Amino acid sequence: MNTFFVIGCPRSGTTFLMNCLEALPYAECLSGISFPVPIAHLAAQQLPEHINHCLEYALESTLNVYLDSIPNSRFKALHRLATGSMRFQEAKELLQQRRQLQRLIYKEPFFSFAPDFLYRALPNCKIIYLYRDGRDCANSLVKSYGVLTDEKLKTLRTSESSLGYQYRGLWMPWWVSIDQASDFISASPYVRAIWMWKEMVHACEGFFSQDDVLSSGRILKIKYEDLAHEPTVFGEKIVHYIGADFDQRLQKKFRQASVKSIGKYMRREVEEIKAAENIAFRELTLYGYIK
Repeated sequence: MNTFFVIGCPRSGTTFLMNCLEALPYAECLSGISFPVPIAHLAAQQLPEHINHCLEYALESTLNVYLDSIPNSRFKALHRLATGSMRFQEAKELLQQRRQLQRLIYKEPFFSFAPDFLYRALPNCKIIYLYRDGRDCANSLVKSYGVLTDEKLKTLRTSESSLGYQYRGLWMPWWVSIDQASDFISASPYVRAIWMWKEMVHACEGFFSQDDVLSSGRILKIKYEDLAHEPTVFGEKIVHYIGADFDQRLQKKFRQASVKSIGKYMRREVEEIKAAENIAFRELTLYGYIK
């Protein structure tokens, strides 16, 4: 069976992509509910080799436990059949316990901090990296989840900051260096959110640009804005990368893409946008969001 990971900063369109991929035949789509998010943060640290091996085995065994139980859930099969994500023949095979999975697709945005961990943990896996304008990501993170406020930084009990150090009575996320902690505290949650996007992009680009990784064929980079504007073109590219046919069921799913959320960050105050662009200027320029 082939294993794929979908990563990208939260609010980069990974949920939309997974909803589309639910229509793949003989595939199991799983969004980061099995492997705890804090371990994704831990995997991004400089750890002794034996601990890295332990975490890699933890991921592999977690996926195996899931595969041994959930994919043959009759309730899930009936739900997918009712929503048009599963064909009748496949549902019938599942109910008869004859269904043979061909693909496992696992989404966890916070693995964007540690793409090298995924690459090592399952040497035959492939990674789909979805990236989006960090200004829109940050805007959506704040609007949807109210991330990285002073109140939330009083503990290390959030997905964005589950590992860190104390500074002036708040817990700084590990991805903020100590010499920048004062600037981080002074920033608004929106600017803090694009700070996180910047660090994820830095980690992904730094690893994916390595020659051996580039030549491996194990990484597919997709720009969210391209997917939103031309969903069937880029949907077909993704589905073919996964090794499936881009049939009518999948085409219908991808056509539900919307461009309405693109550029919503521009409704924010000009000064706040400028502050965000200053923080992430290099990464925004790298992806062509700032010319």
